[in-house]
Amino acid sequence: MDGLTKNYYTIGEVAAMFGCATSLLRYWEKNFQQLRPQTSSRGVRRYTVADIAQIKKIQYLIKEKGYTIRGAQSMLRRQKSSSSVQELIDSLKGVKGFLKALQDQL
Repeated sequence: MDGLTKNYYTIGEVAAMFGCATSLLRYWEKNFQQLRPQTSSRGVRRYTVADIAQIKKIQYLIKEKGYTIRGAQSMLRRQKSSSSVQELIDSLKGVKGFLKALQDQL
């Protein structure tokens, strides 16, 4: 997900990123208030990088952690003010890589 370069992505592009059907993304939009992509006047969804980050959290909670829709909704509400577990793990991996590179230079 770090290689996102465009301002907006179509629902097809986002579905391909996550290996899921577009119908699943539309279903999640209905069930998660945190996921509200912009729509054009013709109804074409335009996902931002922030929307994609929300989808990543939703997918992590449901597919990886085994939460139900209701459980994932509750967890996202609780995580609103704090960073998600996955973001923390990614951040720590970055710090670990930096420290390893620093150690190799010494």
